[in-house]
Amino acid sequence: MTEAPARRVRPAGDPLRRALELLGDQWTLLILQSLFFRFRRYEELRLRLGISPTALSGRLRDLVEAGVLVRTPYRDARRTRHEYRLTERGLELWPLLVSIWSWERQWVDGRREVLPTLIHIGCGLATAAPLGCAHCVRRVDARDVTARRLDSTGVAAATASKRFRRKDAEALAGDPLLFFPDTMELLGDRWSTGIVVSALLGARHFSEFERELGIGPSVLSDRLTRLVELDVLRTETASTRTDARAYRLTAKGLAFFPALAFIAEWSRQFEVPGQEPDITLTHVDCGEQLRPILMCEHCGHELARDAVQWSGQVPSPTRALGS
Repeated sequence: MTEAPARRVRPAGDPLRRALELLGDQWTLLILQSLFFRFRRYEELRLRLGISPTALSGRLRDLVEAGVLVRTPYRDARRTRHEYRLTERGLELWPLLVSIWSWERQWVDGRREVLPTLIHIGCGLATAAPLGCAHCVRRVDARDVTARRLDSTGVAAATASKRFRRKDAEALAGDPLLFFPDTMELLGDRWSTGIVVSALLGARHFSEFERELGIGPSVLSDRLTRLVELDVLRTETASTRTDARAYRLTAKGLAFFPALAFIAEWSRQFEVPGQEPDITLTHVDCGEQLRPILMCEHCGHELARDAVQWSGQVPSPTRALGS
């Protein structure tokens, strides 16, 4: 993906930052994934995730305030309680979660055999759900897209940085549908996300990442090293610059583009009327602004939530908790 510059005035508000602050959190992603598998009640979520009541209540509150969830009353044998249901805005996050599943299944070692398979009901075949362009209904990857920024401001890293404790990750490791280690390294850390976005926009050198993100040298060095270890970035000699090393996205790093494209598209729901997006993506082949979709690579049709099913071990709530 290459960047085409633009000179305009940035309006009030920052939808992309707001989306990244909300979704760039490991517990939030796991809560959303659980809700798509119909774990809707507080105790179901708490027991499935092993999350503390304080952390769970805070994430649920943030999702309700963002219009992603709605609290719905139900009656058990003793009193009225509430469960959490996805709103239309929340349901529109389904492609993001599927793209995360697809990336982990293809690119993270040891995951391909344990994650369930997605079946396209229309053609009956297993699909990796690749990214597509809604306008021309053709497959798209990062190399097929140009990006235009609203102004010359650097990439805005989200203000919150919430990370799992080591024991949290260890507790989830036994369930393949709750353990997305490499995704959590990218989306669960604001600086790592910012580095990947900056690299997609063309940043290559240490000084460029510093300028884009306003990040301290020691923090930047730590995150770059970690992304190289994850095989998201690779290094090469930068012989023509003062920087001793250049960083480029690997095939694995470029393959994470669909998740970021869906976040960028979803963030537009937070725009005020007349506001332009911070970053506009254009599909080069058809010349239209990219509206990302999931596709079936076999029959070429767009994938909808009601047109797919999971094959393999998938979780389901027992409803044994006071229901």
